[in-house]
Amino acid sequence: MAIDPDVKNNSKTWQDAVQSFLSSLGPTERAAFRAPASPDDCTAVLLATQRRKTKLTRILDLMKPAIDPLKRFESAIDVIVQVNAGIASPIWGPLRIVITLSADHFRTLESIAMIIHRIISSLQRFSKYEELFEKNKLVQDAIGALYCDYLDFCVRVTRFYSSSFRSFFASFDKDFREISDSIQLHSQNADWAAHAAHIEETQREIEKARAERQVHERGNIQRWLSPATVDDDLQKHLSEYLPGSCDDLLASEQVQSFIYSDGLKRPHILLQGLPGSGKTTAAAFIVHHLKSQGLQVLCFFFKSSDVEKCAVLGCLRTILAQLLRLEEHLYDLVEPIYHTSGRVIADSLIEVQRALSITLENLKANRIFVIFDALDESSDSEEVLRWIASQGDNEGQQLRFISTSRTTLSFQSVSSYAHCTFLRMEGFENNSIKRYIHSRVRNNPIISGTDIGREVTDFIALAANGLWLYARLMMDEIDRLPSVGQIQKQLKVLPRGFTELYTQIIRTTEVDFNPIELRLAQQLHLWIDVNDYLPNSIWGGGWLRNDMLELIFQYANDGEAVHDPARQISRVSGPLLESLTAEVKSIGLPVYEVDFIHHTAAQYLRESNCLPAAQLPLILRPRRLRHLYRAAVAIWYYTDCTQSELLLKDLRENKGGYTHFMINYFEMAYGLWNALKLDEFPEIRDPEEAREAELVLRKLTDFITTPACLRWIESAILINYRGRFPHLIWNAVASWKAARKVIHHQFAPFAAFSKARVRFCHHYVFILAATGLGRDSAPAELLTIDEKDFLQDDLAQGILSLSKRWRSLVSANSYVENIDLP
Repeated sequence: MAIDPDVKNNSKTWQDAVQSFLSSLGPTERAAFRAPASPDDCTAVLLATQRRKTKLTRILDLMKPAIDPLKRFESAIDVIVQVNAGIASPIWGPLRIVITLSADHFRTLESIAMIIHRIISSLQRFSKYEELFEKNKLVQDAIGALYCDYLDFCVRVTRFYSSSFRSFFASFDKDFREISDSIQLHSQNADWAAHAAHIEETQREIEKARAERQVHERGNIQRWLSPATVDDDLQKHLSEYLPGSCDDLLASEQVQSFIYSDGLKRPHILLQGLPGSGKTTAAAFIVHHLKSQGLQVLCFFFKSSDVEKCAVLGCLRTILAQLLRLEEHLYDLVEPIYHTSGRVIADSLIEVQRALSITLENLKANRIFVIFDALDESSDSEEVLRWIASQGDNEGQQLRFISTSRTTLSFQSVSSYAHCTFLRMEGFENNSIKRYIHSRVRNNPIISGTDIGREVTDFIALAANGLWLYARLMMDEIDRLPSVGQIQKQLKVLPRGFTELYTQIIRTTEVDFNPIELRLAQQLHLWIDVNDYLPNSIWGGGWLRNDMLELIFQYANDGEAVHDPARQISRVSGPLLESLTAEVKSIGLPVYEVDFIHHTAAQYLRESNCLPAAQLPLILRPRRLRHLYRAAVAIWYYTDCTQSELLLKDLRENKGGYTHFMINYFEMAYGLWNALKLDEFPEIRDPEEAREAELVLRKLTDFITTPACLRWIESAILINYRGRFPHLIWNAVASWKAARKVIHHQFAPFAAFSKARVRFCHHYVFILAATGLGRDSAPAELLTIDEKDFLQDDLAQGILSLSKRWRSLVSANSYVENIDLP
């Protein structure tokens, strides 16, 4: 394609813009922007992040429709940018580095996908823009402005994740708003340029373009609302439905009247039940049944362990998104609110409530059913109840609600209570559960048609007491028993409640584990509850990431990487955890996730922390000393694992740059800090547990009293000084305070560890206060030191040397002048 003189002149402006954007990046990032890349490279990087499957799917759904338009976009700008700006791949190179940098930050990945959609929304409508680009300066300028928006966005993301580590504590929303406003303006200019260039020459083409714009705009609104993956939730919970299990509930007079009667005084059924009674399955079944009857249904499944599914805001966004799909004329009412928001995600509860109120006032449907599952798992269930009650107060009420919750849900609002009809799951489930157990007995060749089979049905139905989960897990245990005699023994000692049931199943399972599998299972159950050791400000996702799983498995496998970790996870995860694995063919890597099978399993795991060792299965015994055992893994990571060595190398060489192992650093660092902050210790009566505790405590004591910890110390100093974070000194002060409380503890190894902590943290805080940030948070007694002792301490001198080496990373208002360093 030849370049005419006008294009050559215009390219100088583009080249200046490109160089201006890139000049603010470091050499590494500039090189990455210029590196050759392709759409497949970008997709591979995205897939390789191994996010949770549901979240990964959302990003891929956002990205895939943009690929072909971006290819055409690139072919148009390639003539000017590639030749004059020296960027080998003007679209894919910047996009690849941005995806790489923000791989562990879901919100920014969504921003990337959405910003690209906005950029191409105008370009995609112009079927002749490639041809006109070569001939028409107006179109060149319009496309050029959008390309500069794209580059500006990529550079902002890169600076955000490279200039410091504030990406772990800060938000990208401000930058996104500026880019969003710019794109909206330049998209309008592109529309004007297209019309001026006579692309849409006939009325038919004008109408077609208008329809395409409408589709794009509605897609943008849906992405702005970012609804939860309720379809995935619905299918998952429906897969647990057993034929006939919800028939009694559905046939009840209360439910039938609720569905079909007019003029309800109480438009809200609250279905309550004990954990494991089948509430979520019932909710999914009701949604499916209502839809099969041709009725309009909205639904949301709350989940306390998922930050996207426990918030009221996420719930209302999802309900609004579903309403818009049901009645598309409502998009026109929401569009002005969307445009004035200027946010990547609708994160204002007031805005979403306003949009939802407007849509509800203009509904055409006579009746819409709204199903909320696990209301008690909402972060603010009372707010949801108030919103439901407010709909009941409206004249011509069109919404009818069915909610499920545990019996612990309480009502603070009289209005919320007054609008509810209460039902108990157990009142409908006993007969269904007995039928289910009977069907399982019939399929068991050992006891089918026998007196023992009838005893199994009666005994387990009685023990289940309306709890579907108990019945299912107990029948799984029965099916594993090899003889009638073993089944009879089991019936004599049926577990009481989920605690005994889970304990029995785990003990049965772990008998078949070899020593390596047992260690893998112990590590998995030590680290699975991320909220137990990582602050939300560091990692709010709430799940154990794939690369961290592989790292702890490597530790359990004597430092050697585990082959096929997905298979090993599946082998050692039950019965508390479930493992889901999907093969990504494009990169040949498995994407897998591990989660609790039920919230009762998560509760049981947490309660095991306080049980005597003798009452715990071998898999869960390390949970009593979980902070120590996680710290032991962290010590291995910071001393013997190659990954931490590479991390430190990257931190030293990359001036402000992001490194792939950053999140693993935080998980391991807080594994250490949680042990250093211990101010209590469980009573140990088991001799073996005492020996293991003594070994781990000695290892920890050696780590913080010798230069062995300096790799961790230097990594921490680089990250916190460069990011200007005071968290390092905060953690050290908190550890010092905790250790002082227990230096005379009756368990001698813990007392010795506590004394070592006091000394280590005193020196550490003193040095950090002198060379870093956060001096104001340090007690006065930590700002003075015994000079002779300090000078003779090799570890203290090593830390001091590292702090002096890197204190230039801290801003000029350091506190060095306030403390005299020996």
